[in-house]
Amino acid sequence: MKTDVLVVGSLNFDILIKQSRLPFIGETFNGEDLYQMPGGKGGNQAVQCARLGLNVRMVGCVGEDLFGQELIKSLEENHISCFDIKQCGASGLGLVQILQDGNYCSTIIKGANYHLDVRDIKDDFFADAPLVILQSEIPENVVKKVVDRARHHNCIILLNNAPARFIEDEMLSKVDFLVINETEASFMLGYQVNTPEDAFKAAATLKGRVRKSVIITLGEKGSVVISDEVNNHFPAVKCDNVVDATGAGDSYIGALSYGIIKNLPLAESIRFASEVSAYSVQNYGGQGSFPTLEKLQAFPEYS
Repeated sequence: MKTDVLVVGSLNFDILIKQSRLPFIGETFNGEDLYQMPGGKGGNQAVQCARLGLNVRMVGCVGEDLFGQELIKSLEENHISCFDIKQCGASGLGLVQILQDGNYCSTIIKGANYHLDVRDIKDDFFADAPLVILQSEIPENVVKKVVDRARHHNCIILLNNAPARFIEDEMLSKVDFLVINETEASFMLGYQVNTPEDAFKAAATLKGRVRKSVIITLGEKGSVVISDEVNNHFPAVKCDNVVDATGAGDSYIGALSYGIIKNLPLAESIRFASEVSAYSVQNYGGQGSFPTLEKLQAFPEYS
């Protein structure tokens, strides 16, 4: 099978608790509902790509436990190649608290994700992969090696620096698309990024460090894009039924990747990504909330 997208990244099993507010220090607080489902930024982005019809190859590590089995099962059910996922130790976990307005906070247990090693990255991964997607939930030296080998093979590189960590300019200079949210942009630049105006300033600074494009997502405030072909603020798609923003950024990246593979103009890809992520926030969880092309009736031309 031809590979459209190679995703090298994290696989976490998510435990989501719906609750009215966060507890105070020392307080025992009753949650309302519990959801358990496969997640992790790498797995989520891979699933959204696959649900939009792309052929996806996943490289990562899960635990030798029931969580690991469920993570692989979800990928296989979405027709993702899992031959390069190894099993070692205990699976990574995501503990997510979902509030009434759909916002969330999460704590990640790295687990098996940090058993992924540079020796697991093979040159043949990149030979037929036009697009490589990475995040920052796996070891830094693994990300660096993937970027180096992908650049050597002239792959398009999309880096989602989440959770944010320091990245040397040498590595950033090999990245085609840097996609981050306002919190990650704030970390990378050392000042608060809250508004579209802040994001324009941040994206303009970061644009000089990457090959093509910087995209900063701002949740309900939309996204800001600076590239050689686009310099614009894209409003978020209006959504009256937000229940859970978990995985919305991953859904956005999966849809953006679809646009890249289909050679759509960047502005059109961004609008499509906004529509897809808006769909995802209307359902609980990450992967289970991600739409297929058939469900995106607002975009029948992509079906």
